[in-house]
Amino acid sequence: MTDTLDSTPPALAPRPPLVTRPLLLRFVSVLGASTSFYLLLSVVPGYAADRSGAAERRASPPAR
Repeated sequence: MTDTLDSTPPALAPRPPLVTRPLLLRFVSVLGASTSFYLLLSVVPGYAADRSGAAERRASPPAR
C-alpha cells in the first residue's frame, strides 16, 4: 500500500476582471454627471438673484 501524494495544489480557475468595460463606463458617467451638477449648482444663487430683482433693490439708493 504505497500511495503517493500529489504535492502540487490544484489549478485554480482564472478570476474574471473586477473592473469591466461597462462598469468603467458607468463610473465615468457618474463622475461626469456629478461634476456638471455641482458646477451648475454653484451658479444658481447668482441666477436667482438676477431674476428676482433683489440686486436692483439693494443697489438703488433709498427713496426720500
